[in-house]
Amino acid sequence: MQLSYSQFKLLMQQLKKAPQHGFQQACIRLPKLDLLAWLNQQQQHTRGYWRDKHQQQVAFVGAAKSLIGQEQLQAQCEQLNAQNNQLRFYGGIAFAEQAASWPSFPQQRFILPRFEIRGNGEDFQFLINANFEQQIDLEYQRIEQAFSSLQATQTIEPNQLTVLSRHDQPSQVQWQQLVTQVTSSEFQQHTAKVVLSRQTSLSLSADINAFSLLQQWQQKEPQCYSFLFQFDGFHCFVGCSPERLYSREGSQLSSEALAGTAPRGTTPEQDLQLGQALLDDAKNQRENQLVADDLSCRLGELSLHVQTLAEPELVKLAQVQHLKRRIIAQISPDLDDSTLLQALHPTPAVGGLPRSSAIQYILKHEGYARGWYAGAVGWFSGAQSEFSVAIRSALVGAQQLTIFAGAGILAGSDPELEWQELNHKIATVLQLVDEDALEQK
Repeated sequence: MQLSYSQFKLLMQQLKKAPQHGFQQACIRLPKLDLLAWLNQQQQHTRGYWRDKHQQQVAFVGAAKSLIGQEQLQAQCEQLNAQNNQLRFYGGIAFAEQAASWPSFPQQRFILPRFEIRGNGEDFQFLINANFEQQIDLEYQRIEQAFSSLQATQTIEPNQLTVLSRHDQPSQVQWQQLVTQVTSSEFQQHTAKVVLSRQTSLSLSADINAFSLLQQWQQKEPQCYSFLFQFDGFHCFVGCSPERLYSREGSQLSSEALAGTAPRGTTPEQDLQLGQALLDDAKNQRENQLVADDLSCRLGELSLHVQTLAEPELVKLAQVQHLKRRIIAQISPDLDDSTLLQALHPTPAVGGLPRSSAIQYILKHEGYARGWYAGAVGWFSGAQSEFSVAIRSALVGAQQLTIFAGAGILAGSDPELEWQELNHKIATVLQLVDEDALEQK
């Protein structure tokens, strides 16, 4: 895809007819295209991608406006309203305020992109976002300069890599010690659940293309949210997450409790048996119910009505299957997304219960910086918003891939089984890089 200059002029005419203040947007229809392949060719430092569970997707480059930190996020959320229902800010927040930040991924970061391509089935649109908060003429110059740098789409070449080394933090021995401590009767008296996690760092034989990785990953997990965020032209946070934090249409909100895990079977019969065993398992049922109860309670404080489905359902992914309970709420009309994010995140599915003591234990004992892993990623506008919990994710650097996975630890958890659960959760992405990396070296 290469937008012509005549098409660009039409977009600029739309902007000049709009009020020359605040944020304005212009759009034009496009033929269907591969958004990750287009994004891979762009040279801007800020690039991103989002696809929801209904296959609606967006690729974006550049930034017309950046929001860093809670104060800027809250102020922007308060300003947005239904009149700007097409204006979206994309980004995410870290796992916890006290968690160490990654390079270019601060505690909270959202952007209004300079350019977006949104695709829904066969319907694609190219959008320009203009920021007229300051000098109008300078903003037009910035738009034209950014447009002139856009590149045409080319096919993404698949990664050809070998894993040279692998390092797990915590190690399996450390993991066993942590699980033993969390499941002790003394610990359980004050903290019923802690979601412990592991980062698996892979040194690679060559640089990895994050866009190619995500393209292959989402083909394996088509029913997941898939996302990519890059803010410095170097580090990429990518993932295919099965878990919704919430989606909002006006004052109607939908969330879910995703907790409780079992592997997939190698035959349809075995897969059915493993799924039924998961539905019948008391430990996993209890873990899921804890998450559902906590989310329902938090939403109850913000909502006019909350409904939680009584029975869980199975969510089947490539390597694992989960228990899920859906939660529907009618929230107070004056609530904004900044408030919702603060209230709902992190859920017990990635932190634990009680929230405060579980998070403090994680920050003190896991031994690495979670950053945006197990954070919340997505987008918000005045009328709509959608956020996924950033699990099944990875941080991409030069010849380095760091993959994350977690498991809910509560009374009765077995250290060896929970360690194997972590391996099941990262198996899909390891296969995309190097199948030999499936076994710890």
